[in-house]
Amino acid sequence: MINPIRLDKASGRGEHQYMRNSNGAVNSPPLDAAASILARETYRHLRLMLVTLPALMVLAILVLAVTAQFEGSISAYYLGPIRDIFVGAMVGTAVCLIVYRGSPPFEDYTLNVAGFYAIFVAFVPTGLAESFASLGSAERQEAVGALRISIGAVIAIGTVFVLLERRFGHWTIPSLLQRQATKWVFRVTNVLGIGFLILVIITGFVDDSFQGVHFAASVLFFVSLAAAVASHAWPGPFGGSEPGVAAYRIIFGLMLAGILVGFILFRVGSDYTALVLELWEIGLFCAFWVMEARRTWPAVSAPDAPDSPPDEPVSPPEYRPIPRHSTTAPETTI
Repeated sequence: MINPIRLDKASGRGEHQYMRNSNGAVNSPPLDAAASILARETYRHLRLMLVTLPALMVLAILVLAVTAQFEGSISAYYLGPIRDIFVGAMVGTAVCLIVYRGSPPFEDYTLNVAGFYAIFVAFVPTGLAESFASLGSAERQEAVGALRISIGAVIAIGTVFVLLERRFGHWTIPSLLQRQATKWVFRVTNVLGIGFLILVIITGFVDDSFQGVHFAASVLFFVSLAAAVASHAWPGPFGGSEPGVAAYRIIFGLMLAGILVGFILFRVGSDYTALVLELWEIGLFCAFWVMEARRTWPAVSAPDAPDSPPDEPVSPPEYRPIPRHSTTAPETTI
């Protein structure tokens, strides 16, 4: 029997090899093999989008900085001509992080948390109070009302999503409580998340300034991403079974070093502290997903068909006609 999928061992690429029936029609690969290919391709596209979306945002900022203005942070472009790109790229990144099913479960959890905070980074820009102050009374009221509706919808839908995931999805939270490191991170993350929501309610619904929401969301976003990287750098304490990747340890260390760089720039009074820190972390974020895509790119498929070289496609079977009045099944040669 001919295997419908053959793995090119040299390149790691899976190739479809189809059989033709007696009528000349091409048979589809088995359902489980086809589903495996689709799942692999979906993961590949998700990883590529997690590189493409931030790169799109950074490219637009660089073009605008060269041709028009150079702001002190990425989110400062929120009220500028690339607002749609900024918000769209951040929301798209948030969706990809939440949809992506990480492994081990600790990575999946931290990516979900990062996606949650990324939405607030997109919707609540830095210096929002100053931006509102420049608006008239009616315009300010309209802008605040729209932002409250957006943030309220995010919190409500996020709550429903978590409840549905727990009821019908692959709920992995109990596995986080089985290890000391993941249990500690889980508890701290919950405390920080509750504190963040309290901050949003006080500054956004009791008050209308949303003061500190963007900064808190940005910090928690990058910390969650760093935790996801750590799950591959030191997989043992976080429930991983594969050996740690040295390059991910370097990325994790550089993420922490970015905090020191930002502190130094802040102390010397640089106007671009936030911009440098954001570009630093986004660059490392993209580097992680590029390496993760390369590491997991080769497809897993069925073994090669017997008696066929690994670098040559498998030939379809040759069917011999059945003689008239014969009840013997035809011989098939492969």
